[in-house]
Amino acid sequence: MSFELYCPNKMNGIEKKMRQRCRTPVSLRNMVPRWRFLSIWLGLRWAKNIPRQKKANILAISVIGIGIMTILIGLSTGNGLQLEIEKKIERFHGTYQIRPYQTRLEGNLPPFSTTQLSLDSSDFIEFLDKKFDYHLASWKMGIITFADQLEGGRLFGFEAIPESILSVPFKGKVPDWSKNSNSVWISDEMARKIGATAGDEIQMHFSRGNRLSPSIRYLKISGIFESSISEWEDPLVICSLEIIQSLNKWESNQTQSILLYQKKNRFLNEEIELNNFLPIEFQAFSSKEDFPQFYQWIKLFDNNTYLLGAILIIVASFNSVIVIFIRIIEKKSSIAILRAIGMNKPSLYAAFMSLFSPSILTGLGFGNLLAFIFLFSQSQFGWIPLDPKTYYIDKVPISWPWIDFLAANLLIFLALTFTTLITSTILSKIHPSRVLQSQ
Repeated sequence: MSFELYCPNKMNGIEKKMRQRCRTPVSLRNMVPRWRFLSIWLGLRWAKNIPRQKKANILAISVIGIGIMTILIGLSTGNGLQLEIEKKIERFHGTYQIRPYQTRLEGNLPPFSTTQLSLDSSDFIEFLDKKFDYHLASWKMGIITFADQLEGGRLFGFEAIPESILSVPFKGKVPDWSKNSNSVWISDEMARKIGATAGDEIQMHFSRGNRLSPSIRYLKISGIFESSISEWEDPLVICSLEIIQSLNKWESNQTQSILLYQKKNRFLNEEIELNNFLPIEFQAFSSKEDFPQFYQWIKLFDNNTYLLGAILIIVASFNSVIVIFIRIIEKKSSIAILRAIGMNKPSLYAAFMSLFSPSILTGLGFGNLLAFIFLFSQSQFGWIPLDPKTYYIDKVPISWPWIDFLAANLLIFLALTFTTLITSTILSKIHPSRVLQSQ
C-alpha cells in the first residue's frame, strides 16, 4: 500500500490559484474562440429589429438608391452617346486614316503615291486584309452653283463608295462611275440650301492657283444622302476619285489619304501596331485625333455625370451619418453593457458596420434594379427622344459598360462604409459607466 503525504505548501498553492481564477471577471475575450463572429451577429440582429418604416432608414435607402441609379444611367447614356457619335463620324472618316505624318484633315493636303506606302508589301497587305477594308480617298474644295444659289462644297473622291457610306439612308440611286464618272451624291442639307433634287445637274468651280479663271465641272446628282454630323458631312459631294485626280493633274496611283474601316471589334494597341507597319513619314489618324471637338463636347456629359454622382454620394453619406447616430443612440445601453464586459473597439466597429450594411446593400440593390429597368426599356423602345441637330442622334443611346457599373457600386459602397467607420469611431467613445448610471 502506498499513502500520499499531506503537503500544506502544495495545497496552499492550489488554493491560491483557484482563488485567483475565481476573481477573473467574465469577459468576451474569454469567449473569442466560440464567439469570434459575435459582433457581426449583433449588428445584423440590431438591424433586423429596427422597424423598416422609420423615416431615417427609408431616407438613407432612397438617397443611396437614387445616387447609384443616376450614376449608372449617366455612365450608360454617356458611353452610348460617345459610341454612336463615333460610329457616325467613322462612316465618312473611317476607323483610321493613313496620311503623311502630322498632317491635318484639310482639302489641300499634298498627294502621295501608294508605292511610298509599301502597299506592295505582302506583310502589310495581309495585315490590312485581315483587319480592315481600305479605300483611297481625296478631297478638293470648291463652290457649288445651282440656279441662283451658291454654296461652298467639298469633293470627296473614292475609287468605289465604301459599304459604311452606302449604309447611310439616301434618296435616288447609287452612282455608277463605270457609266458616268460625273455622277455624285450630295447631302440633304446641301440639297435643301441650293434647292436641288436627285437628277439635277450642278456646277462646281475650283481655283486654278495663279490663273484668273477657275476650273468648272458639271456634275449630275444621282442621290441625296442623309447627313447627321453637319459640320463634317453637309458640304460633302461624294464623287469618283478620277475627278479629283484629273482636276489636280495627279497620277492614277496618287491620293491624299487611305481610309481604313474596321472589320471586327477593335483590339488593344491596334493603332500602335498599324503605325509600326507604316513608313516613318506616314501616320494613322483616328477620328478622335481629327475631330477632338466632338469628344471634348461628349466629355462634358461625363463630367456632369461624375459631378452629380459625387454630390449624391455626399448627400447619401450625410444621411448615413444621421441614421447611424440615431441607431447607436437607440442601442447605447447594449453598447455600454458590451463595453463593460470586455468587447474591444474593433469588434464594436464590426457591429456598427453590420448594423448599417443592410441599408447600404438594400439601397444599392433598389438603385441597380431601377437603373437596369430604365436602361433596358430605353434600349428596346427608345421612348426618350433627342434633337438630331443638337445631339446628332434621334434618341437616347444605351450601352452596357459592366466594368464601370461594378466600379460605381464598389465606389459608393466603400464611401458609405468609410463614413460609417468614421462615425462609429466617434460614437464608440461612449463611457459605459455614465450610460448605465443614467438608466
